[in-house]
Amino acid sequence: MGRDLPGRASVVIIGGGAMGVSSAYALAAAGVRDVVLIDKGPLGSGSTSKAAGGVRAQFSDRVNIELAVRSLETFETFAERFGQEIDLHKPGYLFLLDSPESVAEFEKNVAIQNDLGVPSRMIPVREAKELSPLIDTDGLLAAAYSPTDGHCTPESVVLGYAGAARRLGARLLPNCAATGIDVVDGRIVAVRTEGGRVETDTVICAAGAWSRPVGEWAGVDLPVTPLRRQILVTEPVADLPPMAFTIDFGTTFYFHREGPGLLLGMSDPDETPGF
Repeated sequence: MGRDLPGRASVVIIGGGAMGVSSAYALAAAGVRDVVLIDKGPLGSGSTSKAAGGVRAQFSDRVNIELAVRSLETFETFAERFGQEIDLHKPGYLFLLDSPESVAEFEKNVAIQNDLGVPSRMIPVREAKELSPLIDTDGLLAAAYSPTDGHCTPESVVLGYAGAARRLGARLLPNCAATGIDVVDGRIVAVRTEGGRVETDTVICAAGAWSRPVGEWAGVDLPVTPLRRQILVTEPVADLPPMAFTIDFGTTFYFHREGPGLLLGMSDPDETPGF
């Protein structure tokens, strides 16, 4: 571990999930030759490996929407660009709405999305049932749908970006936990790790749910609170129909096809913050 760790780097990335490895690739592709990424475990072993794999542009904030549109374009050509298949499926994202307030909120969001080129639309409950045949429509008022959204395999995204980043010269070091950040006169001067100290003046925090303590090392309060969710993948289900990635907005319950079965998930309403 110490043998592989350089004494200095232009940028140190903390976190080796999808965001961390994509950042390493982007920096290396832009010509930064001494990028170092560290992760306390194997690459992609944190939140990324436990994600539902959803990729969408149905957001409420203009910046999030614009970033998502660019991300979807990248995922569509990922195999060609990075030589890694990510199992991208685009059945669309379907949000089920059961309150007038939710309907009004999504109508506003869809207008912003459309303005930025996202082909989302509000649809009646009848059409929602056609797009997601397993749902019970009792109590639903409307739904929002975008056909360009979908899901892929997060670990494959990590593998593709990691390989591309390494080919461009980035140094990716899994199983090398960060232990602190040295700050002198309000400026970052180094990152401390299990394998030694790396001098740097730039740190990218891509630690996901573990970001708050990383921020504290540098005197920054990051409002990130970990909250466990639960995911279940069924065994093969006979005669499973095609369906959109479906989210019940009121409860956060969601599901989509996962191979011959279903992936289902949500957060336990009684869950408390923590790991």
